[in-house]
Amino acid sequence: MKGVCLAFALLTTLLLPSAADSRQLTGDPRRVMSDLLKISPDPPDVVVEVAGRRSEDGLIVEDLAWTSLDGQRVSAFLIRPDDQRRLPAVVCLHGTGGSRESETTREYGPGEWTTPGAGKPHTRMLGWARELARRGFATVALTQRGLDRRAPPDTNDQAKDLLVRGRTLMGAIVHEIRQAVTYLERRDDIARGRIAVAGMSFGGITAFYTWLVDARVWALASICGGVGSVDALLRTGRPAYHGFYWWIPGMLARGDQADFAAAIAPRPLMLWAPRSDVGMPKEGVDRFAAIVRPAYARHRAEARLVIHQPDGEHEFTPEAFDAMASFLESSLRNR
Repeated sequence: MKGVCLAFALLTTLLLPSAADSRQLTGDPRRVMSDLLKISPDPPDVVVEVAGRRSEDGLIVEDLAWTSLDGQRVSAFLIRPDDQRRLPAVVCLHGTGGSRESETTREYGPGEWTTPGAGKPHTRMLGWARELARRGFATVALTQRGLDRRAPPDTNDQAKDLLVRGRTLMGAIVHEIRQAVTYLERRDDIARGRIAVAGMSFGGITAFYTWLVDARVWALASICGGVGSVDALLRTGRPAYHGFYWWIPGMLARGDQADFAAAIAPRPLMLWAPRSDVGMPKEGVDRFAAIVRPAYARHRAEARLVIHQPDGEHEFTPEAFDAMASFLESSLRNR
């Protein structure tokens, strides 16, 4: 426990700006964030293997796999309506305790799910990637690095390993999500320029940074994703709530989350940020809104920024899903 506290203290020292540090974001925001994540700003290549293809209830389900930067294998499902339309696409990203399987169950809604190796089930939102496909989107649900069957090693151990090698875990995760975007762009059944990323919790923050660095991603929907203010979380929240993957060394010396989001406005952005979510203090979300809203207003694109702050805690609710689906419908189909 002492070692964990010392490690966190070191990360906090790296992240907290001094009074003399400038908080003004300068330079190309995507390149700055790519440098912080230790990944290339250029779209990554990918060679996707299709292990199987089946038809279920009017949907086509494809079993996909590809190799990431360091030889890790990424597995995903692509689900789309069984027709000939060119569809908008959404990369769907689960939270801790989830997987591509939990996102693509045939049943949709809150339900019991048992993570491999866990002793008992937990409640989570099931089948939401498949439900989006039922509503006319092509969806890719991938199992994120360090979670489910991709652990061990877990996210904290992977983060430590990558940090000493000059990389970051968030960067490695974002690289894999961007590989999924590359694959979608190459498919003839995907509408050009109509790709979004959406995620819950762990998936909400990885979706956020993917949206920041990849200009091919038009829209973002982050649910309980820890988006708001890194500075506010450190000062008034519970920093220990987030694992090592969440912390990007040197970030606050360049800008907080809102500074980056404002710099790439007006691409569509939705946050679902319950007022009592331990992972994203209300103060930080309010600060985010105060900085980002004027940026969208300057582009006369106020409707593209949607920030929900309902009563509640860290939970993917049916109301959050409906808000996300409505936002994606508006953002992708009306472009």
